[in-house]
Amino acid sequence: MGILDFTIKRALPAAAATSITAWASITTANDDWDDYFFTSSSSNTSAPSPTTSDKEEKIVILGSGWAALNALRKCASAQKSVVIVSPRPHFLYTPLLASSSVGTITLRSACEPLRALVESAASKATSATFVRADAREIDVHNKKVYATTDSDGMGLELSYDKLVIAVGAQPNTFGIPGVQEHGLFLKEAEDSAKLHAKLLSNLEKAAALSHQGNKYATEIDRLLKVVVVGGGPTGVELCAELADFKNHDVVKRYGTDISDRIQIILVEAMPRILMPFDESLANVAKEHLVSKGVEVRTGCGVTYVEGQDVTMQPSTPRTATAEQKAEAASKAKSEEVGALVWVAGIGARPLVKKLAKQLGQTDMRGLKVDETLKVEGTNDVYAIGDCALSGSPPTAQVAAQQGKHIGRALRDGIDSPFKYNHMGSLICLGSNNGMAQFPDSGKFNVWDAIGASNLGANANDQRGLTGLPAFVIWRSTYWTKLLSTSSRLSLASDWVKAKLNGRDVVEPVLKRAATLKAPVESFGTELKRNNTIRLVKNVGAIATDPVAAANDGEKKKKRFWLF
Repeated sequence: MGILDFTIKRALPAAAATSITAWASITTANDDWDDYFFTSSSSNTSAPSPTTSDKEEKIVILGSGWAALNALRKCASAQKSVVIVSPRPHFLYTPLLASSSVGTITLRSACEPLRALVESAASKATSATFVRADAREIDVHNKKVYATTDSDGMGLELSYDKLVIAVGAQPNTFGIPGVQEHGLFLKEAEDSAKLHAKLLSNLEKAAALSHQGNKYATEIDRLLKVVVVGGGPTGVELCAELADFKNHDVVKRYGTDISDRIQIILVEAMPRILMPFDESLANVAKEHLVSKGVEVRTGCGVTYVEGQDVTMQPSTPRTATAEQKAEAASKAKSEEVGALVWVAGIGARPLVKKLAKQLGQTDMRGLKVDETLKVEGTNDVYAIGDCALSGSPPTAQVAAQQGKHIGRALRDGIDSPFKYNHMGSLICLGSNNGMAQFPDSGKFNVWDAIGASNLGANANDQRGLTGLPAFVIWRSTYWTKLLSTSSRLSLASDWVKAKLNGRDVVEPVLKRAATLKAPVESFGTELKRNNTIRLVKNVGAIATDPVAAANDGEKKKKRFWLF
């Protein structure tokens, strides 16, 4: 009875209080209290209330990223019919792409089914629908969006009252020859799967060739050389994950003969890595990467890629003279690599460029918007996230805040200026290590308690934190940002499994290979003993030529009609 009384009177109330506190903390941190208690985002009472208008408003949202999904969650309300249009059927949690590319977590933990999120919004809105299609053109005068379901051009026409463009951005290769054709990227879920498959495939090839002694030493070194172009947060986190994978999992499963030959090279055209961070923190990150075996090349750029060859030379500023450019070109060197990962920047998607040109905008980096995030030169068209030129950096944090702002504006029927609230910058350096930079509010200085140092010219502006505390903050923050309890449980499970059993080394099956072989029996001998079966000599032709296959089938019917 003592244990039962303790459980009822102490343990259960404590667990309930802890759960409620955690839920309230997550809700507060994510600015999501209006998901439970509706309050207008503006004090302007003259604007029409969404609950009193009899006219149903059709809102079309293009995209399925941070901006689009947060806009959907906030605008879903009475008298709102919302349509989400996206070529991908999931929301991708981009901060976890680096981890998924080396098997620290599964892609399932980084992807949220879009229809589940739309179903949740449908419970609050008049209707919410997902259309898997790729928007190709926008007619702002007639308020129509033209999309296709696939590359064959199966066309769709969608009308709207309000349009939210949140299509994000695509990798920017800056016109460097060969990057698009031979490089790997880290922007979508399939990019992570391709990189994971490439790394494991190269490891297996290198391990097989190593059994021949030094006969294939040059090829093994090429297979095990990974070049990551782009010294921003994504490139640094990927290199940290690769280094952990090499030092913990490859050495365990493939041996030191393979792990010791892996080369990880981080290439950055700027004078230093992590330009968004304070220089002192960037130097700490660089030293940490170098200590883990990563070679960091700053002031270096890729100029040409051809197959396995990557040409690099010292980078030059845009104002460089012809002599300076010639001197840099004379120092160019080519290297053979096993994988080139391009995370050096983003650019506008074709739809965004096309609309910007139609509206007479001259900056093709995105859609220029006003202070309310409305696209200049339009009515009832908004652009948010990476596709918008709003003056804010193209980060997930900005996209999420812009999505919530526009969602509330559409819900309340009120356009108001958007104000970005920078919450800080986080980065994972692997091996229970991280780095954080936060603005110092000066109200309740918790940073002194956890050892955060002063940064910048004005020591009170920014605080920096490194090591295990920053790593814990990184994981905790991004864990709370997931959109469902299922994803949070899945991610936590992946982290625990990676810690206990190591990373996933099962190569993803990206494309199923043909399994049709020459006719053999189950024991591997050719089909010669049964004279009622004809040996097919040209199996490949029958497998690839449907006419030949049909004719052969007809002949078989005639030949074996007795059976």
